[in-house]
Amino acid sequence: MSGLRLPCVFSLLVFSFAFNGCTAPAGEIERPEKIVSKRNVVYEPETYARLAEMWKTYYDAYPSEDAYANWMYALRYAESPGYEAKLREGLSEYPANPTIQYLAGLIGHGASSNDEGLRHLERAAELDPTFTDAWFGLVTEYMGRNESKKTHEALRHLLESGAIRDEIMDYSYNMMALMDENSILVTNGDNDTYPGWILTGVLGYRTDVTVVNRSLLNTDWYPAYVQNEGAPAFITPGELEGLREHIGAEMKAGRFTPGAGGPFSDSLITMLIESAERGGRKVYFAATLYGTPAIKKYLERGVNLGIVTLVGAVPGNPAPVIASACETWVKSFRTSGVDAWSLLNSREAAAGRQLALNYSAGMYNMMDGVAESAPRYRLPLFRWYVDHALAVTPEKYRTELNKMWCTQVDIPEIAEWCGTAPPKR
Repeated sequence: MSGLRLPCVFSLLVFSFAFNGCTAPAGEIERPEKIVSKRNVVYEPETYARLAEMWKTYYDAYPSEDAYANWMYALRYAESPGYEAKLREGLSEYPANPTIQYLAGLIGHGASSNDEGLRHLERAAELDPTFTDAWFGLVTEYMGRNESKKTHEALRHLLESGAIRDEIMDYSYNMMALMDENSILVTNGDNDTYPGWILTGVLGYRTDVTVVNRSLLNTDWYPAYVQNEGAPAFITPGELEGLREHIGAEMKAGRFTPGAGGPFSDSLITMLIESAERGGRKVYFAATLYGTPAIKKYLERGVNLGIVTLVGAVPGNPAPVIASACETWVKSFRTSGVDAWSLLNSREAAAGRQLALNYSAGMYNMMDGVAESAPRYRLPLFRWYVDHALAVTPEKYRTELNKMWCTQVDIPEIAEWCGTAPPKR
């Protein structure tokens, strides 16, 4: 069974565009859609480019700091050339706008000495403490400075402000529920990482699990930080410096092109897995990871458990691992978020809805292993799919997913659902 292709919730692609210079009469210009973080709504780059053009037109007709801030947010996600210069113009014109301060704080975000960025993020939070985007940025800025108290306070602020929706918190909870003791979870973006940090660091759930963010591994400070936080020792400061210099030289010479995960992360993930295996610790990949060649290599030999894949310390006989995962899925997964009215009635572009799609896709991708190693769990998983996942699965994916379930028609209840059961006498 081939893997189900889904929209990539966390991808950022470069998309350049040009304005045509034409604007409608002011009286005919409507206010465009507000731009929010991809933690909340996810569009394709082309959509952000179109929204940026609309906000520019609106700003030209009705100049205001709010319109400028929306224009800049859209330009950022469209990865438009000249974005930073336009943002700095707006920062000079509207220094009291929290969104513009926040966006300025993201320039150079992740560097170990981004003092200017930190000042902008703290200013954004000061201007509007309810503006949670700034607090997301502050978490990693404080991490990079080893300011554990401030990191904890920022994470707690995100929790108590309700910045992370229930279905997103539940998703991380469910990922961790599948994992063995003292394991490592490699994540990809904000919505599969921040909830894990909150669960382990603020709420005290699965404190034995170490969450490692793939994107942050590309920074010069995070590998040391995550080792201090519980990951096995996988690289020394000197080795990291040498690796970064070597890959940087290869990139400059045109012999290496970074993948979607960044220039250094895949090499470091390989080292992390090897070190963990030597120490008898298991490593899992979140289903949200970009499938670069290095990642795919591990996924191919791993044990697919739906929303995570066991890739380090893989047992010779995967049957007990798959059976245990199925038992956890149908009996212990949190479902209040995915069943919530707010998610069921949200648009498909909502990040929580796109993340929830991984439940359906996960079942699709793990079903061969379930059918072979734990066939008794096919019916409980099917019922979970119908009860919790089907309603939030976009119509364009349902046909393929339903076809997968209809290969299991030796089970009467599934056969009846598929309309292939013999008529009852």
